[in-house]
Amino acid sequence: MRNPLFRSLSLALVAVAVTPAVSGQRAADATASAVAPGVGEPGPVRVNQIGYATGADKIATVVAAATTPLKWQLTDDKGRTAATGTTRVVGADKASGDHVHQADFSHATGQGVHRLTVAGAGTSVPFTVTGEPLYPDLGREAMQYFYFHRMGTPVEAEYLQSAAHAHAALHPGDKSVPCYRNWCDKDSGSGAEGKTGEEQRLNVAGSWADAGDFGIYPVNHAISAWALLNLHERRPLAYPDGSLSVPERANGLPDLLDEVAYGSRFMSGMLPESGLASHKVHNHEWSPFPVKDIAAENALARSAMPPSTNATYAVARTNAQLSRVLRKFDAEKASTLWASAQDAWKRAEARPDVDHPGTGEDTDAEGGGDYPDTQNSDDRYAAAAELYLTAEQRADGSAGGYRTAVTGSAHYGEIDAFDWGRVAPAGSLSLLTVPNGLPPADLSRMRENLRAVADSLVATQRGEGYPALISGATPYPWGSNSAVVNRMMLLGTAYDLTRDRGHLKAMHRAMDYLLGTNAMGISYVTGYGAHRETDLHDRLAWGQYPATPYPGGWLSGGPNSADISDSVTPTGRPAAKSYAGPGTAPGAWSSKENTINWNAPLVWVATYLKSTAPDLTSR
Repeated sequence: MRNPLFRSLSLALVAVAVTPAVSGQRAADATASAVAPGVGEPGPVRVNQIGYATGADKIATVVAAATTPLKWQLTDDKGRTAATGTTRVVGADKASGDHVHQADFSHATGQGVHRLTVAGAGTSVPFTVTGEPLYPDLGREAMQYFYFHRMGTPVEAEYLQSAAHAHAALHPGDKSVPCYRNWCDKDSGSGAEGKTGEEQRLNVAGSWADAGDFGIYPVNHAISAWALLNLHERRPLAYPDGSLSVPERANGLPDLLDEVAYGSRFMSGMLPESGLASHKVHNHEWSPFPVKDIAAENALARSAMPPSTNATYAVARTNAQLSRVLRKFDAEKASTLWASAQDAWKRAEARPDVDHPGTGEDTDAEGGGDYPDTQNSDDRYAAAAELYLTAEQRADGSAGGYRTAVTGSAHYGEIDAFDWGRVAPAGSLSLLTVPNGLPPADLSRMRENLRAVADSLVATQRGEGYPALISGATPYPWGSNSAVVNRMMLLGTAYDLTRDRGHLKAMHRAMDYLLGTNAMGISYVTGYGAHRETDLHDRLAWGQYPATPYPGGWLSGGPNSADISDSVTPTGRPAAKSYAGPGTAPGAWSSKENTINWNAPLVWVATYLKSTAPDLTSR
């Protein structure tokens, strides 16, 4: 996917501020280097290092060998006792191998800075209890990840958290890339040559670098764009025009849509003159780490790799959804996208079972990941859902066929854990987001499915020593933190529909996990927390390091015990501790990669928690 050795991924568990200041909710040491995380080693009393909403569950995990409860004391910043109690002995935690207790101080609702001290274990880092949003800037900063990773255009200092990360355009040559070994003229579906009589080239300009490398992959882009567009469809006022640090601000279009529209330009260009879309575009060899010489990077050979049905459905569903949200702002652009979506759908329908062949001497170059996916029915269903919803709004007479594809699918109404390779739930979530003409009984059944999944996630979390949304009885997959944030999206959507506060509280507890209540004792979000990730596997950000800190608001991949392919991520450890830690980014791609499909749901959940903050305010 993004590194030289990676060949598979399974997540089937599965106000304007141009140069933003560091959030007041972050740790004071915003310039700590990756080699020195800043404030010593994390202690055994693990908390959300930012804080807790007054009405949220407030549960610390304490690493302690004691088999009987321990006394704890919560003190404020003046040393006054705010609450006392005793821990609950959890015992051996399967995911981490730790013997843990939990200290529940949910009844403590006094606002301010606090510390938790547990007898025999120590004292936590300071954290805030507040009735205000805990992460007021995180959604916006997480969105800046996408501008940082734009390709085909200069990335300018005025739009970045640090001016040092500005750079010339990456791969401007993407406006004309060859088809690897001339597959475009051999793969029309009938063996016919291309219409031009000359070797075809594809215009795939306008994209985001997928992750630590500079490949562009429709199937991964589609789930990333979907998460951001789903956020817009649920919270259309979250990022209005002028709210984000992007060049297009003040153009009358919500800034979130500006960013997604830029990053998605390449999708239509993945379609050759006929036949299926290219599965991916990337270099013929892996880029060096770090990349400091942009000209040298741009000079590397780069091609569009052979096609797949799933990539073609990905083009269809992204363009259909983007057309839908852009229609009220730019009808002409929306119509162009709609035509491309319908074209992609027809092509995929004509050749429904073409899988990308994978890396091989004659089929694919080495410099990008495979994104292997041999199931196509879920991609078809997710695409049909987006096309149906858009067609119904356009009232152009085409909705019926797409509706039949939706309701006739074996995936109809499916809601469960999702990722880039398991996308049917995304289609169902769209059907629950956008008003439509499906039978009310069917929509009711989907809502009940969602409630059941959310309840199951709550139960899983309650059974763990640390508040992950992943069962400790299973391996942690590549990008386990993305499994957490995707499941937080399920909880948030469920809360929207059910108003069950247990679902919202579970979202907050999952954020506790990401921000310090975990087996590593660190925040997996750059810039947030006293003990935090400070470097990720990113060729551009590392290229400026350590003179400049990583931008805040990037999510690390997280522990990975299922598929370690580097020599730095530790092996033989419990699942939740299979993580390389700060200062190891160059070689630790198995656990410290950053990607568009991990930061997109981070934007979703951070924005959602901000918007729902009043719902967990104790009065």
